[in-house]
Amino acid sequence: MKTRHLVIPILFLCLTATAQAKPSDWKLDTAHSGIYFDSRHIFSTVRGHFEDFSATLTIDPEAMENSQCLVTVKAKSITTFNRKRDTHLRSDELLAAGKHPTLTFQSTRVIPKGESQYLIEGDLTIRGITKKVSAPMTFHGIAPNPFKPSQQVAGFTTEFTINRLDFKVGDGTFYKMGVMDKEVTIIISIEALK
Repeated sequence: MKTRHLVIPILFLCLTATAQAKPSDWKLDTAHSGIYFDSRHIFSTVRGHFEDFSATLTIDPEAMENSQCLVTVKAKSITTFNRKRDTHLRSDELLAAGKHPTLTFQSTRVIPKGESQYLIEGDLTIRGITKKVSAPMTFHGIAPNPFKPSQQVAGFTTEFTINRLDFKVGDGTFYKMGVMDKEVTIIISIEALK
């Protein structure tokens, strides 16, 4: 009888732990997240970001390999704080924001690489062209929101480089002239809430 009394609480604890470990949906905190990029122009670096983006996030803090994300970016929201350049970036020659209004990244796999370090793989779509990409990702952890202790905050960052010509962002003319590099570094910083 005593054994039975011990087994029931242990089973309950195991079931509770399993339930807590399941992936769950988190909400993107757009005010404290960002999608940025760096691109070389002759000898300088042009930096910009996208102002309009969203994400569907499923996070399993106990087993990050079970986590998933879908990031959607509005192409026309690109800004480098230069009106003429931004108009050019949105044009059919580059992002073609009118014909291809969104850029997306859909994760397909998260691979543990060490403490708080992961490799995230997925499909990146720009101008309707989808390519496989992989990027190192840092999981900064989970903590209570200081302004709302009942709310949890999770943080991630990733940085990777793409060849814009793979997505037909430009025809290579500026690259051959030495004006605009073909490589673009993308930095994604995410805060998620639950």
